[in-house]
Amino acid sequence: MTLSPQRKPSYDFLICRNQQDDTYALYRVDPHAAELFSPIPLSADASFDHSWRMAQVGGYLLQWSPLCKLHGEEGYRFNLVAFNPEDVNPLSGPAIESGFWKKTKFWGNYRHSYSSNPDEGQTLDLTPMTSFILSMIPAKGRGTFELWNFDPQGIVDFKPDPLPAPYSPQNGFPRIKSGHTLIPIGNYVLDRLPDRKSFRLWSFDPQLETPLSLPAVQEGNWDKVDESSELTAIGAHVLEWNAAKGHFRLWGFDPQQSDVLIGPVREGKLPSGIAADAMLTGYQPRIPVQAQRADTPGNIDFMRSKIKHVVYYMLESRSFDNVCGWLYENGNQDCHYIGSQEPFDGTSREYFNDDGDSRVFVSKFQAGELSTEYNLVALDQDPFHDTTDNLQQMFSEEPGYWGRATPDMGGYILNNANPQVMETFSPAQLPILNGLARHFGISDRWFCSMPGGTDVNRAFSVTGSAFNMLGTWEGGSIYANWPESSHRQSIWKTLWSQGITDWKIYNSVLWENVVFTYQLYLQGQVPSVDANPTQFLSSIDQFKQDARHGNLPAFSYLEPAWIAPKGATSYHPGGDLVPGERELNEIYEAIKSGPGWESTLLVVTFDKNGGIYDHVAPPYARKPWPNDLNNGFAYDLMGPRVPTIMVSPWIREQTVVRAEGDTPFDSTSFAATLLDWFGVPKPLWGLGDRIDTAPTFETVFQADQARTDAPTLTPPYDKSFPPKG
Repeated sequence: MTLSPQRKPSYDFLICRNQQDDTYALYRVDPHAAELFSPIPLSADASFDHSWRMAQVGGYLLQWSPLCKLHGEEGYRFNLVAFNPEDVNPLSGPAIESGFWKKTKFWGNYRHSYSSNPDEGQTLDLTPMTSFILSMIPAKGRGTFELWNFDPQGIVDFKPDPLPAPYSPQNGFPRIKSGHTLIPIGNYVLDRLPDRKSFRLWSFDPQLETPLSLPAVQEGNWDKVDESSELTAIGAHVLEWNAAKGHFRLWGFDPQQSDVLIGPVREGKLPSGIAADAMLTGYQPRIPVQAQRADTPGNIDFMRSKIKHVVYYMLESRSFDNVCGWLYENGNQDCHYIGSQEPFDGTSREYFNDDGDSRVFVSKFQAGELSTEYNLVALDQDPFHDTTDNLQQMFSEEPGYWGRATPDMGGYILNNANPQVMETFSPAQLPILNGLARHFGISDRWFCSMPGGTDVNRAFSVTGSAFNMLGTWEGGSIYANWPESSHRQSIWKTLWSQGITDWKIYNSVLWENVVFTYQLYLQGQVPSVDANPTQFLSSIDQFKQDARHGNLPAFSYLEPAWIAPKGATSYHPGGDLVPGERELNEIYEAIKSGPGWESTLLVVTFDKNGGIYDHVAPPYARKPWPNDLNNGFAYDLMGPRVPTIMVSPWIREQTVVRAEGDTPFDSTSFAATLLDWFGVPKPLWGLGDRIDTAPTFETVFQADQARTDAPTLTPPYDKSFPPKG
């Protein structure tokens, strides 16, 4: 998990407190600097109660006291602080929330003790897990735990509490007990065993009743770590420090490696202020824009300095070949290529599938022409597209996925028994989708995140995984009750935990009386959002007004009309595509006509290919969670290509963008880019391994100046939707 120079963060910080008095020191930690530790000047009277404990959770510093009494009730005082390292006394800054936790919140009402330790409960053992907190009551025979939902607004009966509700029931770890030291690092927890020589690495999965799930990702003995040294996580690194010897080593962290610690990447003499009785706490602030890079196109700082609003519009069930494969049919070489210089990888009439009796070649629907004599409906039925069918379509012959073969993309006709899956649309038939792609940018190396349906692929795009689910659950009791159970967090919870509330979900229609995206991917994760969801949910018509009047939030998530009396706008097979084109054009025009056009990015993509043919073989990929496995599928293979179009005056005309390196874009690339754009440090994302390794697309911004030539496009027409006017 080393960081490339292009995505180098700002400084991390190390808080060094003394166990004997209330003084403390603060260090800036920069692995790239000549000195790893740089002391930060504090006021002469800077102090903090040494009996209190603290940890970073989300973008905040949580502080809590030892056991005390308030109005005769035993419990713990707490403060939630927006840590500001530029303050002269940053640990004693104003609290966002402060209050008192009763001891029964963590111990329950049915037991007074969980161990033979007479001092049990004198200290409260809390471990941060990205946007959650794990409470532990360690004993020799049982590691009692509970996972708590972190909400910096803490709205529960109007009482301030950043841990408003448990996220999992109280339970016991089978292999984590007293004497274990838990060190959280991103999606993982490093468990140092009582002998201090051996370790286990756990995957942190908040949707499980036991969130540090068996089996361990790695376990073994450390020969290179001194058993007399302490270990403290600082961002994506692990600091090994030995105050008695005055020495430190800084290790990189890689969960794929057998001993997980890489390096050391730095070593040397400890600052004199870190003594034998020191208590060290790492802190990662939001990453600021690097001013020296903000004027150079193609990097994240340029994007952050130019783009103030990101709009994400995910459509339905179309492959790249199907709707954008003819964008540069004649091999146009005037494209501006980013990532590689290979020609545009469109479709061809030479591509075919075999149904067992004959070949069916790629063709254009109605010869690629518009007409009022027929409707723009290719695929009059929904192709098979669950994971089993996708794998059969991608691997027409054994050994297939389970033999780690390369997909041959030859089984679409055989699986669907429908030649329509080989039909495609021309740019003349879809002039808005293709017009935006031509006038701005498109990626021809962007894949859906897994072979599968709507819910799992949409889950990947906003949570980094498919929840270890297959198929869809968008109806009936499982859909209605879905928010009641624990799930892996979404990008909105990650943002909320950082104090980022400037976002909104805009929906076109309700799905079974609720907003689909909120129901499946957000509700139940942020109590204070659930207490007032209307503040963060609105209509697509309101989005258009907000865009025209300059009132867009920083992040807008748009839903199409899945089903509507006047036509679905989702581009889904079985429906007329004219309403979808008209709606996309209205969204574009609303942004273009508003005062925020120059500072807005519109990303238009599709959740999946929907069982429709594409000729490019998807690659194998990083598993989102180490222990994910369902019906033999390990979530380690991307699904077929889908179009992803990026619209901004900072994107050059006829841009074709690909990822640099061997890993191509998939839908987690959007979430990774969004979080980078917001400046959220990667170890605090908590969204799994796929998104942590996803390439980001800030390279698409290559224009030195904002363009002034935004085109006006004309939507298509057909029999049911004739030309307007």
